[in-house]
Amino acid sequence: MGLRIFGATDRGMARSVNEDRFAGAVLAPDFGYGLVCDGVGGAKAGDVASTVARDEIRRGLEAACRPGIDQRSVGLMMESAISTANSLVYHRASQDPALLGGMGTTLCLAVVYDGGRVCIANVGDSRGYLLRGGELRQLTTDHTRAQLLFDRGEITARELERHPDRNRLTRAIGVEPAVEADYSELRLEPGDTLLLCSDGLYNMMDPVTLRECLRQSLTQGDAQCLIDAANAMGGRDNITAVIITLEDENG
Repeated sequence: MGLRIFGATDRGMARSVNEDRFAGAVLAPDFGYGLVCDGVGGAKAGDVASTVARDEIRRGLEAACRPGIDQRSVGLMMESAISTANSLVYHRASQDPALLGGMGTTLCLAVVYDGGRVCIANVGDSRGYLLRGGELRQLTTDHTRAQLLFDRGEITARELERHPDRNRLTRAIGVEPAVEADYSELRLEPGDTLLLCSDGLYNMMDPVTLRECLRQSLTQGDAQCLIDAANAMGGRDNITAVIITLEDENG
């Protein structure tokens, strides 16, 4: 299996601090992961929340990695890592409420195992996409107030894209004592690519432009051109992208 994982992050053109964090690694021939965290809380140390969550999830996954890990074990591993990260961020905020109170982070995590099986977990509005056969498809659902209104049929898809509450989160890591992530499963085919990203990327371009920039990143083997494209379009937020691709070793 030709598994490749790479990423990049940037503070963008408008923010003075980068509150995004990412991680990703191929840990064994049949096991790898990618992770994006987008800190929330601004002056209340969103960067602290995203760093704590990123470091704990990375530690948990790398400690649990073993050859031949099965679906049930992957699910339990991810649930444990996310729960522990939530508890650590929440506890850290409670230790210094004046500076850190209310901080949190989004999360989008993908674990690849068993020759291309993938489990994706998300909390908040960092997203996962699948590029397959030239088509880019969103895999995750945002945890935002606007998305709730759309799910209830109170606003249209067009209104969802421009709604003032499209970035108001309904879930985040570390804001409450416990958090529930959404999970989904799929199997990668040779040539498939996963994109994990913060809202600072996908909010800056339409889906067609995002797809073409992702294809360019694959050609160059570097996620930086996604970052550069978002900055060229205004870079209004921190920008992070992690790319996971299953290469066709037979060409």
